Amino acid sequence: MALTETDEALWFQEDLYADIAYGFRVTAILHREKSAFQEILVLESPALGKVLVLDGVVQCAQRDEAIYHEMLAHSGIFLRLAAAPPPVAGLNVLVVGGGDGGIARECLKHAGVAQVTVVDIDPRVRETVLAHYPELPAGAYADPRLAAVDVDAAGFVRQHRASFDLIVADTTDPVGIALPLFGRDFVADCFAALKEGGAFVRHAGSLLLQTDEFVRTRDDVAAVFGTQRTRTGLLATCTYLGGWFTWIAAVKNAAYPEGDAALRVLFEQAAPDVRWYSPELQAASQVLPRFVAEK
Repeated sequence: MALTETDEALWFQEDLYADIAYGFRVTAILHREKSAFQEILVLESPALGKVLVLDGVVQCAQRDEAIYHEMLAHSGIFLRLAAAPPPVAGLNVLVVGGGDGGIARECLKHAGVAQVTVVDIDPRVRETVLAHYPELPAGAYADPRLAAVDVDAAGFVRQHRASFDLIVADTTDPVGIALPLFGRDFVADCFAALKEGGAFVRHAGSLLLQTDEFVRTRDDVAAVFGTQRTRTGLLATCTYLGGWFTWIAAVKNAAYPEGDAALRVLFEQAAPDVRWYSPELQAASQVLPRFVAEK
């Protein structure tokens, strides 16, 4: 990661990959600190608005964060509702990572969600966005249905069995403090932490620049949940370098709902305030390039 000044302009460059990088012009550094776990940076960009950066890697930006957060959150909610009857007491949602509050914000748009628990090891991420990027959580942390837990998420998941209706793994890339939140053992712990008919959703990296990581992540989820109960989806933003970005969804011991008809009914009943998501987009995102199916 680098902040460099060129021709009287300040530029940020992300160096996640060894052979390719991208950058954007910065008009202000709103916050910069080294927490106990990672470097946290909030930038202002004329092209992207406010940008949250952790350990030199862009996490989200005002311009397009809703593409990612809406797809993972609402796909997970509607997948769970389509797979099995909803619990009378409402859905219990776990967000692994996600201290910025974007996934929680979207989940809380559903009246049928009784509780959202956000487990992120670094409380400074939450505190930083509340102070310098409050548009991202957009009041989620003031919702009485939300609980923030500042502990190791892998250990938290292992301590729970048949507790959640939906788990969304909104983690950073599989390095450093996020490494325990990847791999087959973690997926198996999430499977055990879900109730019957529960849904699991997670991002799986860039299809083109993190192909091996994507294949491992997909195969880990399929090995635990079952190939017939696991699907891959695609989304694209200008914030994440690498073209198509992948996400994985699976259901526990229930048939995976096909098509968008059932999702459309649920969507119209819930009527969430969204900018990007639709049931048709969710279904279409799971139409994959041929080479993905062959891997």
